[in-house]
Amino acid sequence: MVDAMEAPMSTEDDLSPPSSTSAPVSVTGSPPILVPAGQGSDMTKEEVREQAKQAVLGRLTKEEEEERSTRNKEMLPSEKNLGHMTLEEKFDFARRYKEAGNVFFKENKYEFALKNYTETITYLRHGLRMGQTNSEGVPLGAMRQELDPESKEIIASCQSNMAACALKLGRMEDVVKHASAALDQDIKEGAKARALFRRSKAYHAMGKVEEAHADVAEAAREAPGDKVVQQHLQVVGREFRELKKKEREAARTLWQGKLKQEEGADTTEEKKTKEGKGRGQGEDEAAETGQSQGGFLNLGFVWRAIRGLFAGI
Repeated sequence: MVDAMEAPMSTEDDLSPPSSTSAPVSVTGSPPILVPAGQGSDMTKEEVREQAKQAVLGRLTKEEEEERSTRNKEMLPSEKNLGHMTLEEKFDFARRYKEAGNVFFKENKYEFALKNYTETITYLRHGLRMGQTNSEGVPLGAMRQELDPESKEIIASCQSNMAACALKLGRMEDVVKHASAALDQDIKEGAKARALFRRSKAYHAMGKVEEAHADVAEAAREAPGDKVVQQHLQVVGREFRELKKKEREAARTLWQGKLKQEEGADTTEEKKTKEGKGRGQGEDEAAETGQSQGGFLNLGFVWRAIRGLFAGI
């Protein structure tokens, strides 16, 4: 069974498959792959072909991509070409194409789901204005434009779902990247809690306990009744407290060592001072003794001189 916090979310926060009652639209397997303007001008034909191949297949084999394309056609029956849709029909297609990715996720086909989410984002950023040009004749689909709120909401949902896929695939850096991209959007509370939870799981797996704790603590505030979040918070919380305890002990040991060094320096200085004073006192006593002995010697010399003087008379 798919965990609620690890499963992808749809716009309506459920995992129901695409509705078969929606207006049928045409799909050739996936939205068009668009190469950003300015790229490829210095590339050889072989490099261009390889880039196009990677854009189409991603991490899938040719056979897997064909299977995914066939499944998308089955889930999204066709009657109208993408270029002939109204704007609302295009939004409907984007939502249902993303939800087809949710179906793949439930089937543990995480690479299929990733491709659906990625192509949904590409379509919303470039495909909505496909066939339209500006006053200078430049295709609007090739230009970076401000996204409308509905596009932003679907894109944020896809990014969070991509984090869920990456988490299942063990690609922790990708989890952080996709979840962070989702959190950069203006997403509602439930979606925010899921993105934070997924990023926390990735940080925890990467050994980044402080970052993991910060994310799961915020997720718990966003979704206080979620048991999965609370369980993860308990696990990370214990490690976080243990980490802080070790940091305090290390700081205490370092401080005590510094104090001992300072005390040792003070003791050495006091010893040197005492030794210096002892030497000074010894020199003073020796000088006084020498002066006293020198006085006696001088008096004896005078007495002998006087006696020799009188003896010679």
